Amino acid sequence: MNIAIYISFAALLLSALALGWNIYRDVILKPRLKVHIQISDIYHGGKQHGPYINISATNFGPGPIVCSSINVARKSILRFLGIRRRNKYAFVVSPYDNPYSTPIPQKLEVGENITLFLLMVEDALLSVDPTHVGIFDSFGREHWASRKSLKRAKKAYFEKFSKKPWRYPSDGVEDKGDK
Repeated sequence: MNIAIYISFAALLLSALALGWNIYRDVILKPRLKVHIQISDIYHGGKQHGPYINISATNFGPGPIVCSSINVARKSILRFLGIRRRNKYAFVVSPYDNPYSTPIPQKLEVGENITLFLLMVEDALLSVDPTHVGIFDSFGREHWASRKSLKRAKKAYFEKFSKKPWRYPSDGVEDKGDK
């Protein structure tokens, strides 16, 4: 008699766990993007094109996702000191004129990736010394590139243009410019 009750209880527990996992997987768990930024050249047809700011993202699942835009953020230093200050965000328009770049918005299935090539010019997105660069998805979430890859890309950018990072006037540092 007791064995039947234990088996029934174990079956009830197992079915509750399966139901909980299905709800979590289908309702709560959203697809994740792994974003990477770097400075790169393109070699095609025996010619070198570039350098470009290369932003790539891979869908790690569990379902499809739509990459909608490139996002750049610069967090206020005062925020880390406990003083609430708004972060500065920028939206980067997709590079439609670059034939090597994937157009956005782009739907990605699990395991697919997107590669965006932005021209590396003096007033490119890295010139504002961003703290975060990433991609917005169809769920309205931000997927940021790793700090390590952003740091390397900013270092290569500032070495190429050999200038100091531009600062927002509200940072307490006055912008003298390259006059």
